[in-house]
Amino acid sequence: MNELPLLSGRVALVSGGSRGIGRAIVLALAAEGADVGFSYRQDARAARETTTAVERLGRRALAVASDAAQPDEADALAQRVRTELGRIGIVVANAGVAGPSGWEAISASDWRATLETNLVGAYSLVRAARPHFSPSGGSVTLIASISGLLAHPAELTYSVAKSGMLGLARGLALALAPSVRVNAVAPGWVRTDMTAELHEANGPRERIRGGIPRGRWGEPDDVAAAVVFLASDMARFVTGETLVVDGGGSLRWTASDA
Repeated sequence: MNELPLLSGRVALVSGGSRGIGRAIVLALAAEGADVGFSYRQDARAARETTTAVERLGRRALAVASDAAQPDEADALAQRVRTELGRIGIVVANAGVAGPSGWEAISASDWRATLETNLVGAYSLVRAARPHFSPSGGSVTLIASISGLLAHPAELTYSVAKSGMLGLARGLALALAPSVRVNAVAPGWVRTDMTAELHEANGPRERIRGGIPRGRWGEPDDVAAAVVFLASDMARFVTGETLVVDGGGSLRWTASDA
């Protein structure tokens, strides 16, 4: 068995890496030997805390204020990571927004805000990072959602954006082959700021938990572990796939569960 960390010597770029699932991904990559550059939109304090946590693991960290909805900022983000940390070997497009609830009164600006951050932002990050990849290639992971696989009219813009990310992963897997692998991770119910209203209320929390065969909500570390796998050589022959991380919840999830 190789005793070296799975990602020893690699440089990772993660969008939306200061909190929640993004922070867990940043720390998991660093724990496996990667130096990590990550973006954050507003919470500078959380970004500093994440940077400190990475450095305590003995790895280099770079936090960059950047808005995933602005393609030009993706170019600047990738360039800074390349300049300060080195050639990029891992990209994780995690930055996202929830979007409005309901489907009948969605405005054009609602659609733009959700799609530009979640879907166009993921594409822009990969496009910006591509010239800075290591000559040996690398891996890209898009953080989608189980909402992209199952009909979810109560969160229509979010569901459509995440569904688009699954198609984006497949298309980019072909476009960037053979040197770069591209996959998606589709989390189910995970305890984050985005789901706080549900997991902090007894009724909804227990109803959702009861529908998950593993018997609990997901944690950010569960998603991060899947990302580490896909970024590592253990997944060296895996590309264009979607890894569902939902504790089996989608085996019987219906739109009314949300």
